[in-house]
Amino acid sequence: MEERAREDELGGDLPVDRETPGGYGVASSGAAASHTEGEPTRAVRGGTATSATEPAPAAPRAGALKVPLLVAALVVTTISAAVFATLYLTQETSPTEVSDVLADEAPEVRDTATRVANLLLNYDSTNLEAVSQQMLEVATGNFREQYEEVLAQGGGLGTALEEASASSRGEILEGPDVYFNSASEAIAITHVTQTAQSNTNPGGSTIDYILKITLIDTSEGGWKADRVEVLSTQQV
Repeated sequence: MEERAREDELGGDLPVDRETPGGYGVASSGAAASHTEGEPTRAVRGGTATSATEPAPAAPRAGALKVPLLVAALVVTTISAAVFATLYLTQETSPTEVSDVLADEAPEVRDTATRVANLLLNYDSTNLEAVSQQMLEVATGNFREQYEEVLAQGGGLGTALEEASASSRGEILEGPDVYFNSASEAIAITHVTQTAQSNTNPGGSTIDYILKITLIDTSEGGWKADRVEVLSTQQV
């Protein structure tokens, strides 16, 4: 009777919200509290029913989604802009025009690779200083460092060549064939032959090489050799 009197005092049969473990309110009186046996109790929040065992996921904030998407878009845009700027291209540039741009660079790449190969193949103690100066003009990066180390080894390569009466003569048999890795890096493949003589081997020995010369565009300095690798050798 006291409970009924309290209900009358509050204004009749009002639903009372009780907290559930998930923080949702459950209607506990009247029609709102009834449910079919065997069905899971439904939690109510903001007038929308969801399963009590599967709380409704919180709606993602628009700002939280936009930020990483904007960052990703900026990164992609920056990378794309750098690539296209390097190639002097626009969005309307066709693949044919890209090929034309690289084709314009190919003669300089081929000339530099030819010069590097000939300087590697032809030298002796009488012209080594001139040859090395010419080589350093077209060398950069790793290759330049390695070439300078070779020149300085054992008190100087010139001295060693003179003491051994050594000389090298050679020529390009095929190539250089030029390929581009990018707008600023190219590869030249060339087949060369070299004959080396010394006072211990006056008749000389001849070896054929396949050389891979990696060149990079140094902009103001033009194309220079950054790496020189021997892909194969054959005793002749």
